[in-house]
Amino acid sequence: MLKFLNMLLGSQRPKGTSKEEDAVKRKYDFFKSLLIKNNRSLELLTELEHLLYENKPFTMDQVLALSEDLISMVYDIAEDLNALSQGRYPGLFDATERLGIIILKDLVHRRKRKKSELILPLRALSASMTDEVGGKAANLGEVANRAGLPTPQGFAISAYACQHFLSSTGLAERIENRMRGIDVKDTETLMAICEEIQHLIQAAEVPEEIARGMAREMEALAALYGPRVRVSVRSSATCEDSEATFAGQHTTVLNVCAARVPEAWKEVVASTFSPRAVYYRRTKGYSDQDVIMAVLCVTMIDARASGVLYTHDPNQLSSNDILVSAAWGLGVSVVDGSGTTDFARLRRKDLSFAAREVAIKPRRLVLNPEQTEGGGIREELVPPELRGESCLDDARLRQLAAYGLKLEEHYDQPLDIEWAQDQQGRLFILQARPLGASQQESGEGCSLDVDEHEPLHGREVVLRGGAMAAAGSAAGQAYILTSDHNLTAVPQGAILVARQTSPTYVPVMDRIRAIITDVGSVTGHMASVAREFGIPTLVGVENATLRIQQGEEITVDAGGRIVYRGIVPELIRDKPCVNLMKGSPVYKAAQAALKHMSPLTLTDPKAENFTPEGCRSLHDIIRFAHEKSMREMFRIGDEMEDAEGAVRLRCGLPLNILVVDLGGGLTPTAPKKVVELEHIKSAPFQALLHGMTDPGVRWLGGVGVSLSGLATIMAESILHDPTQDGDMGGPNYAVVSDHYLNFNTRLGYHFAVVDSFCGPEINDNYIVFSFKGGAADIARRSRRAKLIAQILKRLGFKMEVKGDMVRGEIKKYAQSDLKQKLDMVGRLLGAVRLLDMLLSDDGQIGWYVEEFFKGNYTFERPEDGGVKPGVAASLEEAASPEENGPPGGPGHPLP
Repeated sequence: MLKFLNMLLGSQRPKGTSKEEDAVKRKYDFFKSLLIKNNRSLELLTELEHLLYENKPFTMDQVLALSEDLISMVYDIAEDLNALSQGRYPGLFDATERLGIIILKDLVHRRKRKKSELILPLRALSASMTDEVGGKAANLGEVANRAGLPTPQGFAISAYACQHFLSSTGLAERIENRMRGIDVKDTETLMAICEEIQHLIQAAEVPEEIARGMAREMEALAALYGPRVRVSVRSSATCEDSEATFAGQHTTVLNVCAARVPEAWKEVVASTFSPRAVYYRRTKGYSDQDVIMAVLCVTMIDARASGVLYTHDPNQLSSNDILVSAAWGLGVSVVDGSGTTDFARLRRKDLSFAAREVAIKPRRLVLNPEQTEGGGIREELVPPELRGESCLDDARLRQLAAYGLKLEEHYDQPLDIEWAQDQQGRLFILQARPLGASQQESGEGCSLDVDEHEPLHGREVVLRGGAMAAAGSAAGQAYILTSDHNLTAVPQGAILVARQTSPTYVPVMDRIRAIITDVGSVTGHMASVAREFGIPTLVGVENATLRIQQGEEITVDAGGRIVYRGIVPELIRDKPCVNLMKGSPVYKAAQAALKHMSPLTLTDPKAENFTPEGCRSLHDIIRFAHEKSMREMFRIGDEMEDAEGAVRLRCGLPLNILVVDLGGGLTPTAPKKVVELEHIKSAPFQALLHGMTDPGVRWLGGVGVSLSGLATIMAESILHDPTQDGDMGGPNYAVVSDHYLNFNTRLGYHFAVVDSFCGPEINDNYIVFSFKGGAADIARRSRRAKLIAQILKRLGFKMEVKGDMVRGEIKKYAQSDLKQKLDMVGRLLGAVRLLDMLLSDDGQIGWYVEEFFKGNYTFERPEDGGVKPGVAASLEEAASPEENGPPGGPGHPLP
């Protein structure tokens, strides 16, 4: 548009004094600047919406940068409008400042850890103290002090202590600089930076006051348990064991003597910056400031047996069963998936056994002897007579299940509980956290004893068995993982096949479609994370790494516990996108900020609230400024019939269209107030109107058969302006010359711009089409954007789609061809006006595209009368001539 508005400064404008010409030039310069910023601000708004609704990870820095750019751009728009109008709208500055403060308040707020005790004993902790000591420590304190169940004794080193350590050593700033802008999908770079940061942390001195506090608490434990007391030093980061489990993402150091507690603490703090922890939290929407490492130190249980209890089946929450996994010795092999485990399913109503499987358990992890310097653990062979025995007898299993039910009642939610039994047979609760449910519920639970599905007829089965850790099915090329060092080589879309489950797989979870392991537990850490990420997972298959060949195509049916050779299309379904960030601090902050940026409430320029004071969002300010700038530039008053620089078009459409003629766009005999179609001389505007007025395009009433009843009434209320005697919305502007058109149209909550030059010189000719907005949710609006893009692409446009914003461009077509494209664009504007209300599924888009090219612009289905006679023309001819021959066709000929 700006190229052709220069005509206002050229021969088309009556000559005046130099002072008058300078004033007009200044006015045009401000108008041009405002239009550029209007377009850029809408792009920024779309980018912000795209971040929130695209189901891909983003950071607070990205949100903040885009928000600051948008606020600055909107402020500049306010300046341009006031310069254009000689200061008529000073309230826009106040509105922008007011909204900007609200938006940035939460985004720039860096959560400073409230100063607290550096170290707190377990007896002082409860679930309300997650901010001070993290979820793991706070919940263990709750279990011991309020639920009254047996736990180890110990203490917590607070999140404030970690913050004090990092800031006092100068590490906080160095870490922030290294982490800024890191791409967590660049696995090699991520691993290198994380290794560097972890080394810095472990090489730093522990502040004296923290070291003294650790020594004091260890002395207190020694007074109770003797001088050789050992502790488990466990991560308890803030945000851990919350909506995001962080299962297995941070380090635990076992069997630590008093002298080594400071070093073990640093090791756990450093694990905040392990590659898998960084990837996990960024993917789940947690910033580095959200996750500060508190640490829980509790006395070591010399475990006879250990394991995990789920108070519900995470793949089948409607089930009332309790699941228990157990192994000899320490529970490390249960949670990291490195060993075989016993499994039991108990009915909650009477604690009877619904299923039971006792595994062969040849090895176990145990504590090093007390005299071993530094403590630690070791692996040893299980005595032969115990290898095939159940770790817990019936009575202990029922006692453990009863503990689980008591805790579930206390917390009023399903729980994931770690437990241990000491050498005297006493049961202890080591951890309790919310149970992460599968993203898609399966008809089968986690039990190893659930009957396997019968294989599909005619499909070759590679292997059967194992246990479903996360529901679903997927297909792809198998990648056999022989070492964690090969993680960077895992290709996109692979089925990961590994010896054991491991939380270290987290950094590649965005690349893989499913996981199969030889050994592992449905109650392990990786199983929890796989459910969070919605990745179908089959564990404990025993020989998957031997039976499946590297690179072969396979299909995993986790629910049926079957792996097929080749792709099995009937098992591959589009699964709903898993929004991993929803509920996280970053997501919540972005969502809150967007509420003050994105909604459009100012849709009617004649409404009383169409004022700077009525702007409730940055989008409102953008809308207000655009409307007023058009009026200021072309001297259009509140009553359109009184406009000095524009005339009203009456063309049989329920639209208020104002035409600004730059020269040659209207016939010489055109009236001064209201013109008809016959007075339009602009070649591109003629063609566009020709399509808009096609008899098959319905501008009033619903489109399609799905919009009826209340939905139709709501949709019509959005588009229908009761003050306009049946017309839709506010003014739509057409700036025209003989070969040029810039058409700005707003229909309720969406707008479109068609900018075109259509003349005799083929190299000058182009169409630029933009579209954004709608009244439905962002998912439906985005589907309409995809539909528009597919139609325009078939017409030969080069397309760009982001969220609900569409931009298309086509160049260098002969005038007759370009007019045909504009005709189709006109039909498109009318056809898609309500489709955002209808498009509930991506699978619908193709049908609507095909119906459009059949001439079914109302999208009526055959059972509802089909396409009206005479409307369906062979419109494929309007598609790109390179594909479909010369344009043109019967029915409604172009002028």
